[in-house]
Amino acid sequence: MIDDEVRDALTGLVDEIGALVVRIFAGDEPVADGPSRVLALGGGEHLRVELPEGEPRADLDAALERAVRQLRAIRRRWEVSNLPPIAVTKTGLAPAERVHDRIVQYLRALAEIDRAGNAFVTRNGKLVASARDPSEPESSRWQFLARRVLGVHAPGSSHGEVVDPDAYAMTFWYDAALVVLLAEPYAVDFVRHRCRQVARELCNLLPMLDPDPEAPAAIRPRRPTQP
Repeated sequence: MIDDEVRDALTGLVDEIGALVVRIFAGDEPVADGPSRVLALGGGEHLRVELPEGEPRADLDAALERAVRQLRAIRRRWEVSNLPPIAVTKTGLAPAERVHDRIVQYLRALAEIDRAGNAFVTRNGKLVASARDPSEPESSRWQFLARRVLGVHAPGSSHGEVVDPDAYAMTFWYDAALVVLLAEPYAVDFVRHRCRQVARELCNLLPMLDPDPEAPAAIRPRRPTQP
């Protein structure tokens, strides 16, 4: 998870200042072609920022200072002596891939609660992401639970819920389901609460995986033609 935090921090810096490459390294590195900055992170580590030609943005120094503080804070929070040597380019990951990675992070956090083994999110019965690659028995189990929870409704709610001795499943958003495989016994109220928290975040991420309309102008109302 520290890798994810560091990658998010570096990606945010790239987006903010338009850097070509940002990289964490220890020791000496060859001087990069073109304009660049090297900032000390402490502990023999540095942040190299390679910039495009031309005048830098006015807020460059402030952005670099914030990034250094953020990276140092991550290192302190994780109580490690070295940050992972991650590099992020301007192209980075495709937007859909970055959204998928973010969904996986939430599922991994959910799968780390007490008694949990794995966590899955599905749309229309198809797997969108999982905390970790499912085993064959887990694959059969999540498919069965996803189909089952889409066909039931919790009392007083339009959403479905399945509470089994070894699993919890709930529906949310449009035909989306969150499935957690658990070991018996587990605290149902606690698992339900955590699943709802994750589902709120996933409601913001899942729409980003949908493709953009191919021809948005085609959906505008057309004026009637004159005879």
